[in-house]
Amino acid sequence: MDEYYRAVQALPAWLARPLSALPPDIAEQVHEIRLRVGCGVQLTIGGRPCCPAGLPALQKLRLTPLQMEEIFLTLCNGSVHSYETEIAAGYVTLGCGCRAGLAGRFYCPPGQSAVLQELRSVNIRVARSREFPLSQKLRDILQQRFVGMLLMGEPDSGKTTLLRGIARELASRERAVAVIDERREIFPSEETAALPLDILSGVPKGQAVQMALRTLSPQVILLDELGGMDELYALEQGLFSGVEFIATLHAASWEEAARRPQVQYLQKCGALHAAVLLKGRTAPGQLKEVRFS
Repeated sequence: MDEYYRAVQALPAWLARPLSALPPDIAEQVHEIRLRVGCGVQLTIGGRPCCPAGLPALQKLRLTPLQMEEIFLTLCNGSVHSYETEIAAGYVTLGCGCRAGLAGRFYCPPGQSAVLQELRSVNIRVARSREFPLSQKLRDILQQRFVGMLLMGEPDSGKTTLLRGIARELASRERAVAVIDERREIFPSEETAALPLDILSGVPKGQAVQMALRTLSPQVILLDELGGMDELYALEQGLFSGVEFIATLHAASWEEAARRPQVQYLQKCGALHAAVLLKGRTAPGQLKEVRFS
């Protein structure tokens, strides 16, 4: 069964039921489920939003604020306070590993976390448990001391899935691997059993890196979507103690990556040994080019 069907089960029954009627050949092409107040349900297929003819029960539906509140409560499993940290960052991670992005009116008091006051739209990205075979070139890099590596590509180019495969590969080589999985997208909770990996989730990445360095004695740290400079400073401390890292970064080209302050900082401190550019969403998980520093 495609992960699309698992994702829609996180929605209220009145919405999950008609969405589940989508034919399998179309369901496996869905990347996103978009819900907005005053609008109909849209599914992103091939990069374009649409409401497929295979969902006649939803053709005339226009979501109301009350329905959006029910959707939000259901996504949070009836316990909004349990997701306060994620909501403040604009998302909710579902049990199946999918992430529901939230948009609307937030209130952010000085020095405090943002509070969602009015939800206007939800975007559920369908996370599929695909595995890409690691290329021999990538396996060769992992065999050596790579210090720091970036996996770069545009959205939907397979960065997270490739990172998941690398984690399994390193674990099979009996490396001590700490996976920083802030949003539980790399390894959803039900997939972590029996994996010889140390996985830290639900904690901001910079803080999680510090926790891993202090308590887990990792040889390699993996993290998705390299973000602010606090994460880089934390990684730099690990590099000084011999810890290697692999991180993903949104960049569709070398020129775009070179303009990112994260890349410039890593290059300046000598922490970037290999940069892997993926082909893109038309060939997810496939390497376009590898450059070494």
